[in-house]
Amino acid sequence: MSHALALADEYWDYYRATAQLWNIDRGDVDQIEHWEDLSPAGVARRLERLASFAARSRELATSAELNDLDRGLLGAVEFSADSTSVLLPFERDLGLVAGPFDFATFVTILVPGYSLTTRAHGQGYVAKLSAIPAFVDGWIAGLRDGAASGRSATARGIAGSVAALDGILSLEPADHPLAAQDPPSQLSESEIATWRSQIDDTIRTTTQPALAQLRAFLHDELLPIGRPDDRCGVCHMPGGDEGYAGVLWASTSTELTAREVHEVGLRQLGLLDQEYRELGAEATGTSDPVSLRERLRTDMSLRYTAPEEIAAAAMAALARAEDASGDWFVRLPRGRCNAVAVASGPMAFYTGPSPDGNRGGTFFYNTANTSAWTRFQLEVTTFHEAVPGHHLQVALAGEYDLHPVVGELEVTSYGEGWGLYAERLADEMGLYSSPLQRIGMLTLDSLRAARLVVDTGVHALGWTRDEAIEFIIGNTTMDRGMAATEVDRYVAQPGQATSYMIGRLEIDRLRRRAADALGPRFSIKEFHDVVLGNGMTPLGQLAHNVDAWTAAHG
Repeated sequence: MSHALALADEYWDYYRATAQLWNIDRGDVDQIEHWEDLSPAGVARRLERLASFAARSRELATSAELNDLDRGLLGAVEFSADSTSVLLPFERDLGLVAGPFDFATFVTILVPGYSLTTRAHGQGYVAKLSAIPAFVDGWIAGLRDGAASGRSATARGIAGSVAALDGILSLEPADHPLAAQDPPSQLSESEIATWRSQIDDTIRTTTQPALAQLRAFLHDELLPIGRPDDRCGVCHMPGGDEGYAGVLWASTSTELTAREVHEVGLRQLGLLDQEYRELGAEATGTSDPVSLRERLRTDMSLRYTAPEEIAAAAMAALARAEDASGDWFVRLPRGRCNAVAVASGPMAFYTGPSPDGNRGGTFFYNTANTSAWTRFQLEVTTFHEAVPGHHLQVALAGEYDLHPVVGELEVTSYGEGWGLYAERLADEMGLYSSPLQRIGMLTLDSLRAARLVVDTGVHALGWTRDEAIEFIIGNTTMDRGMAATEVDRYVAQPGQATSYMIGRLEIDRLRRRAADALGPRFSIKEFHDVVLGNGMTPLGQLAHNVDAWTAAHG
């Protein structure tokens, strides 16, 4: 075994043992009873170990005897260790409090989503609920530590988290989202009844008191020191400029500065206006971009009125994509993508297959507010989250012969860059059902370009929340309520929203360069295989992979 492979194995074991919120998202039943240690001491220990892994990776990378596989593994370990170190304090203090995947979302959607098989799994789930008080204690101590360093969520974000917890605390144990977990498949009916009784008792005596403690802390202690809307960016925190530069690097895997990212966003918005002029006239008879976006924003006939309509449209789009994908990809995932309606959490998101294979890849779409879904944006969202987007990217990574460090550890600019690339690829594949749906593709492109401007505007240039909302409204089809939700997401997850467009533009650039170099020898199926077949890589490594493939076929 090479030194690089040994280090990658060691890092993978360490990451799985400590990143327990990530394990919940991926449905890892082997880790089911555990929670993440977000206490000051726990985070300090992780930062120290992560720095050690990154340093060891850099040291090994200086060897002249490494092959491409070893160099790729070392680069993945280094990037993951360094980016996790940068993002961890912000995720603990901002994202888990007020982001789209806040703690309430874990409680209501992600924790009760395991695929349980054995009796041990069932007892592990009960143990997980029983361990919530210890997790809450550690997290509260961590939040106090972050606040002492000047790093806290906004008052608005904290208040939203309090309201979400109030909703959960108002429920009886039998109606609690954590009680919605499906029982282990091996249990008999009598065992299921006993197991559910254990869960109800644990929720009543252990879980709910811990959530009440968390709610009291957020309301009584954190809310009074929450940042105001006019100082919502990282730049207003101690060391904020350096902190934002770090999260921007971790999110984009590039050395682009905040000002450079800002300018990329403005440039893309200008290019999109020309596409609105061309496609808008065909689809609606309106070629003026501003007028077209206003109509799309305000025409209520373009919004869904029933959850059943949303489900039918999502399933139809997914079926078309699955039928067409064989002409565009060398390999397709063995398992189909599930599409599941939910009543809380983000508007749409994807979770990959569980490590044991019992839970397939799933595209979740939120139907709680049907009118929030426009008829022209559901198809493009399906293609982004499911096929040919995240499902192909994530599920295939689990089926290729890849080390899990590159197969499973997220590189946001790669993953979200592919999701956004898939939206445009769906147009090439002929998947959009009408010119109006193709305009929907442009509207989400506008949002991702506007994110570059707004994220950097808020966190580097000191924009207020209202300034950010007005920019979103002026350059996208979002109404004020949705624009506010988006901005609050960027505030709670600094840098993350920049990953989409930066990643997609790089995939586009690499495809053009390979196609120009290879001419008639260029194969779109093989290009996609190179992009997907090497796992989640920082954009610099992705460029190396594509260039090597191009040279080998030139």
